[in-house]
Formats: sequence, structure tokens, C-alpha cells
Amino acid sequence: MNRVNAFFILLLMTAPLVAQNTVSSPYSATGLGERSFNGTQATRHMGGLDVFTDSIHANLNNPASYGFLKVTTYSVGINYTNNSLASASASENSDLAALDYLAVSIPAKKFSFGFGILPFTSVGYQIEKISQLSDTDVFNLYEGRGGLNQAYFSLGVPITPNLSIGSTINYNFGNLFYRTGQYLDGVDNGTFLTNDSSVSGLSLQFSAQANIPIAEKYNAQAMIAYQPRGNLDSQNNRIFYVQSFSSQAIIDLAEIDLSSSGLDQTNLELSETRRFGLGLGKDKKWFLGVQYNLIKSATFSNEFFKRTNVSYRDAKKWAAGGYFIPNYASFTSFWSRVVYRFGFRTEQMSTIVNNIPLTETGISFGLGLPLAGLSNANVGLEISQRGQKEAGLVQETIVALRVGLSLNDIWFVKRKYN
Repeated sequence: MNRVNAFFILLLMTAPLVAQNTVSSPYSATGLGERSFNGTQATRHMGGLDVFTDSIHANLNNPASYGFLKVTTYSVGINYTNNSLASASASENSDLAALDYLAVSIPAKKFSFGFGILPFTSVGYQIEKISQLSDTDVFNLYEGRGGLNQAYFSLGVPITPNLSIGSTINYNFGNLFYRTGQYLDGVDNGTFLTNDSSVSGLSLQFSAQANIPIAEKYNAQAMIAYQPRGNLDSQNNRIFYVQSFSSQAIIDLAEIDLSSSGLDQTNLELSETRRFGLGLGKDKKWFLGVQYNLIKSATFSNEFFKRTNVSYRDAKKWAAGGYFIPNYASFTSFWSRVVYRFGFRTEQMSTIVNNIPLTETGISFGLGLPLAGLSNANVGLEISQRGQKEAGLVQETIVALRVGLSLNDIWFVKRKYN
């Protein structure tokens, strides 16, 4: 692929990534929204392992892995997701298609670097509820949309042939919009309250990756990553208005003065994160790994937009996964050269709703399909479940088809012949 054309394609595709709605879940109303997985499809199909690294795949969530990269990689990921929601009394389905990431990763002589954009958190829900007031039906609406994106720059430096360190700087930006409304049966006008936050700020991540040969046949990998606590600036607006149900015309509107209460500008916490991973494999044959993630989110709060039935705890994730290649060098069988990936994860989510801690469990399967040269397409299925039907909560069963392209080229290699 022409290098200049590749950059233009990535720039043109950035606009829909920033504006897209990537989630449909009532649980995205908590925190900064539902947190996205920041890696590629190849790592996600292995349960979200960031510990695995090789010379032809960019590992977006592990900057130290760039130190082992040998080819320039253009990465793009998309997904199609179905979310089946069920409560004790009702059920609903939603379908969404979205971009997962756009990234460029480039090895130089003494270091490697990468940059791109990806969704960090997403808010997307719309809930209608009917209650009673003096024998009159009251229609309540709860709605949220938006989220944060990350524009990042990563740098990886090999210290030795078996050890690399790296760091990432993220610029986080986006909008969080929440609306509540209420209509009375037989009354045309309804009242609405909107809370809108424009959020931005920087965050950092550091990691170290070790790839250690064992007995000339096997390779052990280990990773440690740390993201210190960060702060985001939030510029807030709150509007109250009356709207006609029949014509949708706004009858009256008032912007609430937040400066007197100090809520026009607030700070939001980006929680400290730690990740540890170990793995063992045979080059171009198989790999098995495990990983533990800890997000110190128990202290999170949003003074501008509070939910009385929501509290927070530290989030924890355990993941295991790997891959298998029947015969990497086969000339006769395409399917023998395919990478077969698998993964499992279980998560203690950060959110506690109605005094009930939320958990999520998921499995994933994927195929790494070889393309021309060192490029590949990664196609996989992920199935997960979270929440419950009892105690006023919702159980979600999520099925996601995820596709990623890794288009590879070789840069910065001096030609021997013209």
C-alpha cells in the first residue's frame, strides 16, 4: 500500500470514530461510561491478553511491545454487536456497528513508535419507565450518549534483545450527555433536565516486556504495566426546558447557573491501573498466557452528575488465552497456516448498583487469516454476560463479531540495489 495514501485513509476514517455510538447498555450511565478494551482484535480474541507480543503485530495496550516490532503496521478494527437485555419483566435487543481503533506502528533503528485514535469510554442508553401519581400515569425518560476517545502516541525502546520498555501519552477528549424527562398522561407538555460535560485531559502509561528463550524451542513472555492516577477537566452545562409531546417544540428553556455551586468546572478521576501477565509458547506454533488487571476505581466520583443508587469499588480482571498454528510453513494448506485463537475472562466490575456488585464473564474465539506478505486479517466472535434480572437490575448477553486488519510494510531499510 502507498504510504501517503494509507495516512490519508486513516485521517478520513477518524471523524466517524470520534462521533460514533459504540455501546447500548444502561450500565454505561455509571462512571465515565462503559470502558473499552484498548487492544487490537488479535489480543481481544485471546481474552484480552496484553502480554503476548511478536514482530508483526502492534500491541496497542502495551507500549513496551513496540520494542520488538520489525515491520510498519497499519491497524484498523471494527465490530458488530448484539446486546440482549432482560429484566424480571421485559426484554429488548439492540444492534450496533462501530470502529474499534485506527493505528499506525513504525519501527525505526533504535526504537519504535506508534500513534492512533480509539474509543476509551462509551455512553449509550435510553430507558422508559411508567409510574403512578394520583391515579395518573407518569412517563419517565432516561437517556445518555457520548463518551471519551483517546488520541495516543507510544514509544518502545529495546534495552536488550530480550527486554523492552515503553510509554504512552494519551489525550482523552469527548462529551458526556445525560437527559431525564417526564410526561403526565393527558398533558401535552413535558419537563426535561439535561446535563452535558465536555471532558479533556492527558494520561500516561508505562510498561516493560520480557521475551526470554528457553531451551532453544520455547519462549517465555512477561509484562508489567502501570498507569498512574490522572485528572480530567470537565466543563459542565445544565439546562431545564419544557417540550411539547405532539409537536416536539420547546416551549420554555432555562440554563441553570452552575458557577455559584462550583459545578461549572469540575475534575474527574482517571483511576490508577496495574496489569501483570505471564505466558509461554513455541514460536510460530502455540502460546498460552494469563493476565491480571487491577483498576483502583473505588475513589471515583462525579460531583456534577451523581446517581444515588450507584457506588464504586476497585475493578479486577483475570484473563487466560492463547493461540495455535497447525503448520506455519505449509505450502499446500491455507487452513494449516491460520492462527486459531481462544480466550476466557472474568471481571469484577467497578460498579455497584442497588448495593449489588456487578460482574462480567466472557469467552472469545478468533482466526488469524494470512494475507499477502506479512499482513493478516483477524476475525473472531466474543460472547459475554453481565448483570442479573433480579433486584431491579438488567442482565445483558452480548455477542460481538470483531474484524481487524493488520497491513504490514517495511520502512527504514536501506536498499542494496536500485
